[in-house]
Amino acid sequence: MFCTLFVNQIFHNMSEKIVINGATGLIGRKLTSELLKRDYKVVILTRNIEKARNIFSHSSNISFIDWNKLNIQACVDIFDSAKSVINLSGESLGWKRWNKNFKDILYKSRINTTQRIIDLIKLCKHKPKSFICASAVGYYGVNENSELDESSPAGNDFLASLCKDWEATALKARRNYVRTVCIRTGIVLDKNDGALKKLILPFKLFLGGKQGNGKQWVSWIHINDVAGLITFAIENNNIDIALNATAPYPVTNKDYCKAIGRVLKRLSIFTVPGFALTLLIGEFADYILTGQKVIPTKALENGYKFEFSKLEDALRDIFL
Repeated sequence: MFCTLFVNQIFHNMSEKIVINGATGLIGRKLTSELLKRDYKVVILTRNIEKARNIFSHSSNISFIDWNKLNIQACVDIFDSAKSVINLSGESLGWKRWNKNFKDILYKSRINTTQRIIDLIKLCKHKPKSFICASAVGYYGVNENSELDESSPAGNDFLASLCKDWEATALKARRNYVRTVCIRTGIVLDKNDGALKKLILPFKLFLGGKQGNGKQWVSWIHINDVAGLITFAIENNNIDIALNATAPYPVTNKDYCKAIGRVLKRLSIFTVPGFALTLLIGEFADYILTGQKVIPTKALENGYKFEFSKLEDALRDIFL
């Protein structure tokens, strides 16, 4: 009872409240910073209050809520009347070799958490205006040649099935008349975290180059534009169901690595053979050696202006 009254007191008269689950991750940190610049009141749901406070200690417009200590009514009170509820949580895909147990972790960390949020939204008297849920371009499966936009069908491999089930769970919010957007994110470019941090090490050692045959498409996006597109989805009622968070000009893996080499002033002449990558990281290598050419059609048609639409401009911003 005390917890519920405390939550109500914190959020009384906050008409522009945004609730984020997964704010301490790469995308969550940047998104939270962007939302604070726009004067939103940000509520961070976390299981590690100390970590969250250390990351966001600079702002007075953030409230930290411990998932582990809230009863159902307190959670509902937090979600009630929110401008948006955003779910970015999910175990990282590439931090260990895939096996059945790890695949179960990947699945449950996405589906179960999303379902919990849906159940809480259903109980709200005043529903959030929108629900934004993370997804990935892996939704489209392996597709070497075709241009893919939000209307393209899902693939049928493990990652595609995972994304498809994740989105299907998130879209249950629409049954409660909550506008729902699944953000299908490509490879996020950020200097301090994510895939790029791991990729640049060989270049610094003068061993940089493509993975496999280098013909696979890389659908990339600068971290600023990921945050920009999620904010765009929050504020634009025309955005619904799915939104590709990728830059307008995907490149092949060979050109991707050449661009990194040019910006870092390092050679990009070596090749990581596909079999070596598979030996090193297992099944996840299949998703590095294949790819999708994903186009952000919905963002472009609705007037989003990319801060970084060309790869080399994005890399120069990150490294120089």
